[in-house]
Amino acid sequence: MDQKLNEELAEYQESKSLEELADLLEVMQAVVKARGWTLEELEQVRADKAAKRGGFEKKILLKGVKEDC
Repeated sequence: MDQKLNEELAEYQESKSLEELADLLEVMQAVVKARGWTLEELEQVRADKAAKRGGFEKKILLKGVKEDC
């Protein structure tokens, strides 16, 4: 399953097409089900993380965290 996920991700990264993105989503949904989770659980985890840390809509990427010693 993970190999197929990597394959579809590579295909999407190369083409940037909506069709390849749809294939990636299809494989992700299959992985969720194969691991015994539900799509609802996945969506809840995604929503919780977005609420705590923000989403990706603004295309802001955290490059590192600096801690005071």
